[in-house]
Amino acid sequence: MKLNRRQWLANVAASTTVLAVAPRTALGQSRRSSGEFIKLDQNENPYGISKKVEEAIVSAAGQANRYPLRELAALRDLIAEREQVSSECVLMGGGSTEVFSLACLAYGANGKEVLVADPTYSGFVGYIERIGGQLLRVPVNEQWQTDLGAMSKRVSKSTSLVYLCNPNNPTGTIVDGMKLRQFCEAQARERVVLVDEAYFELVEDGRRISMVELVRQNANVIVVRTFSKIFGLAGLRVGYAIAKPDLIAELRRWQTTFCAVNRLGIIAARAAYLDAEHITLSRQRIAAARAKLYPVLEQLGHKAILDSQANFIGFQAKGGSPQLIERLRTGYNIGVRPFDFLGKNWVRVSMGTNAEMDALLAALKEIG
Repeated sequence: MKLNRRQWLANVAASTTVLAVAPRTALGQSRRSSGEFIKLDQNENPYGISKKVEEAIVSAAGQANRYPLRELAALRDLIAEREQVSSECVLMGGGSTEVFSLACLAYGANGKEVLVADPTYSGFVGYIERIGGQLLRVPVNEQWQTDLGAMSKRVSKSTSLVYLCNPNNPTGTIVDGMKLRQFCEAQARERVVLVDEAYFELVEDGRRISMVELVRQNANVIVVRTFSKIFGLAGLRVGYAIAKPDLIAELRRWQTTFCAVNRLGIIAARAAYLDAEHITLSRQRIAAARAKLYPVLEQLGHKAILDSQANFIGFQAKGGSPQLIERLRTGYNIGVRPFDFLGKNWVRVSMGTNAEMDALLAALKEIG
């Protein structure tokens, strides 16, 4: 599939101003000789937390024996203010996965129909299966994007919940924001629509359109976000939902306690949410890493390289994806992730630091 590379060419030109450059061969050798494992398999922010977040965590450690009720409310109110909704429209959770579980229990359990793209986030799909929901899977289109037209045709009067991940995981592709808004608006008249915006902050300027606007219009839409990706807090488990008050009340009904988020996670999330500089730099650096990887994958002859707007890139490896994954792991101490769909094996590579990407590029070139 031919992809438009004007964006990554622009990023390539700018990447040297964003990242420190180091010799690729030397980096590849140093990684192998040192035995340090390069982790490019979980879609994490390789730059971690900012100094401001670190300081906030340290300052809060002495109060770890206290329940975080006041801090939880403060973070909820801060999110509500930025998103221009009332505080009753925000629900905090232990990562976006807890919010998903609440929505699945409320709208997708015990035989209820749930419409999803295929492939999409496996954590959500797997949970629906475990609680007895009935999945309606709609394959992505020829551009590997969520096929809104096909989903509209597949939905039925019995469909209780529609799940959309944009950018999608594991493909990284996005659908046009205005088309997605029209689709969600239409579907929300008959059922609940859950929009997973885990990778929303990573989308390039001009294409970053949230479905929170539909929440402001009182539609049956639940927008779910996480602090695990661009904010670098995957290990602290903080996520949240934005929805109209009656939907938030229904989600809260299934929550086992007032919040599964730990005190340090809440404090860290607030500091990260306010650190605009770290967010911008992370977005730029991750875009630059994508820009460095695309041309090498194409030059080496790998197939179906997905046009990602997230912090990962998927492709079909020439010579076999499982073989490439194994060679990277055993020969170069680099971990990347497999995924399968449409009867084919794929590789998904999370973006790393400049040094980590140089080591990956050197390894790919040596493997050939």
